[in-house]
Parts: sequence; C-alpha cells; structure tokens
Amino acid sequence: MKKLLFINGHVNTGGVEKSLLDILKHLDYEKFEVDLLLLEEFGDYAAEIPEQVHVQLRCLKNTFGSVLSSLLRCIRLRDWFCFRMRLIFLLMKLFGQRKIRFARNLLTGNHHYDCVVGFRPGICTQIAAFAVNADKRVTWWHHGEINVEQNSYLEAANACDYVAVVSEACRSMLADAFPTLEQKLTMVPNMLDVNSVCKKSEAFRPYAQADMLHIVTLCRLSPEKHIENAIFTAKKLKGAGIDFLWHLVGSGSIEHNLRQTAESAAVSDVFRFEGNQPNPYPYLKNADLFVHPSYVESQGLVVLEAMALGVPCVVTKSLGPCEFIEDGVNGILTEQNPDSLADKVIEILTDQKLYEQIKMNTHCPEQFAPERVVRKIEGLLER
Repeated sequence: MKKLLFINGHVNTGGVEKSLLDILKHLDYEKFEVDLLLLEEFGDYAAEIPEQVHVQLRCLKNTFGSVLSSLLRCIRLRDWFCFRMRLIFLLMKLFGQRKIRFARNLLTGNHHYDCVVGFRPGICTQIAAFAVNADKRVTWWHHGEINVEQNSYLEAANACDYVAVVSEACRSMLADAFPTLEQKLTMVPNMLDVNSVCKKSEAFRPYAQADMLHIVTLCRLSPEKHIENAIFTAKKLKGAGIDFLWHLVGSGSIEHNLRQTAESAAVSDVFRFEGNQPNPYPYLKNADLFVHPSYVESQGLVVLEAMALGVPCVVTKSLGPCEFIEDGVNGILTEQNPDSLADKVIEILTDQKLYEQIKMNTHCPEQFAPERVVRKIEGLLER
C-alpha cells in the first residue's frame, strides 16, 4: 500500500478545495494510505473528508505578520510550534526557500511517504519540494494566469517530479513561462461527480418567487472574477424591462465594493448577495441562467457544475471554459468586457429558440467523469 501526503491550506468552500475533496473521495483506499496536512484551518468541507484520510492540522496563523509581532504573539500564546516555524520562515527570507527543510520534523515528524502532493503553489509546494521525506513529489497548478513569484516557483517546481495542470491551456501557459518544466507537466483535469452534485442540488428550494427569471453567478468575490460586469449587465436587463432576480453566491475581499457598485447602479433590488454557501447547488439547480464573468479560469469547475445540472451558461472567455464550451452550441462565450457580457445575456433571454437549443446541449462532458480522472490521478501517483 502506497503512502500519500496531500498539503493544502484548508478545505473551505472554493474550487481548489472542491477539487481536492473530490480526489480524496474517489481514491482507492485499498491501494493508498492517505494523510492530509492542513496549514490554516479545517473549513466547510471538513465533514465530507473520507474517514480513511488522516487529517493533520498544523495551523500557521500565528506566524502571520512581522517577525517581532508574530514571535511576541507566539510567546504570549505559548505557541512554540509557530514560534519555531516563524524563525524558519525568517531563515527562508534571508537564505532561500530550501531552508524550509528545517521544518520537516515539525510538520510531518519525518514520516516517509511514497508520494507528496503540494496542492497549491507557495508554501504547500515549498513543503512538498523541500520539507517532506518522500520518494516522489508533485505540485498542482490550478490558476488561469501566472500569479506567483516566478523564480521562487520555478526552483520549487524543479525540485518536484511532476507538475499536474488542470487543462491543456494551462499546460501551454506554463510551458511558455517555464520552458524547463515542460517535461514535468502532466494534464489532470478536475473531476465532476455529477451524481453527487445532483443529489446536493435537491437539498432545498432557494427561490420563493417562481414567476420570474433567476440568474446565478457563483464564485469567489475577488478582482479577477470581474463581477462588476454582472452588475452592469443587471442594470441593462432592468432597463430593458426584464423581470429577474440575480443571485450572487460567494464571499470575498471585494464584497463591500461590489455592494456599493450595485447601489450606485440602482440594482440592489434585483441583484442579491447570497453570501458563502457550503451547498450552493440548489441555487444552480433552480436557476434559469448561469452567468460567469471571470477573466481567469484554469478549467472552470463551477461552469461544469452548472452544465451538469442542465442550466444554460453565459461565460466570459478564459483558458479553461474555451476548451469545453462550443459557442452557440452548448453554451455562450463572451468577450472580456461588460458590453459583450450584457449583449449575450440579453440575447439568450430574449431568443427562446437559442435558449432551448443551448439548454438541450447543456451537460457535463464525459472527460470530466470521476472514473476517467481518477485513473489519471492514480497513474500519476503510482508512476
């Protein structure tokens, strides 16, 4: 039986964490013994982690902030783990990220693994690359743009045996940015368990107003998602006299700014902030239209989830969705600007024939089925 270690910050609601949870749910535990190292907290998905997974929390939150303030905080709280980790982080800053090897005993007790997976760039990959006793090292890439300090990432990724990417577009992007990694890149898409999504979507009915259109956007509230384009589109819909409610499901750093934008656009009555939802699928299931304004998606798992529930999608072009959406056939693609998004949303809502055609072809493509993706993952872990 092979021993595996996955490393991530938490398992709160999010696309990366959903991907990790799906992997853990579908691994063959007659072949693998699995540990999960979390570096911040447990999170919303914690109860769904399979019981076969040994979860270890090594919370680093008391290392946050300046060196002096964090060390004083650790002393006051008698958090000697974080005290030592903060000193190691100082060594890394002064002498390079490989000094994280001094954290090996603190983080894993020098336990030996057949394979370690850093499920995000940054600290998760640094630990996987330099601070775990393992025969094989894998780092996972989920993002649709290069959002890391390149020299640091390249050093850590070069110390790994494989870099798993979630789409062919991501593979091309990383190969262009980091030519020396090209031979390490292997494509492993996020899986979508359609049966699980459909079951969760029946948990409750979120909309009392059944006599109007319900539009849903589900994402983290961060700048690259360009949710302001959705607010602009809501303003145009309202001006066109279309009776609708737009539900924004998610939370994030720019929520306050978005609320102010909605107020300024005079759409607060039709653009509703639903907050973070551990089970967002009833919102998708009961939607008439799913709109995804994000400019940056490595794959677009939430779009696939909406498609699996048979909800027509209007999606702004980005790396991932362009690989599985055929414009005008199984979805609508828009350019990366608010006018294009608004025009396409109005078009599909006012052209019944187009709407029905898209709806008829809306389903999750077979290449994302769990059994197919798990074969790729297990092949990578055993390779």
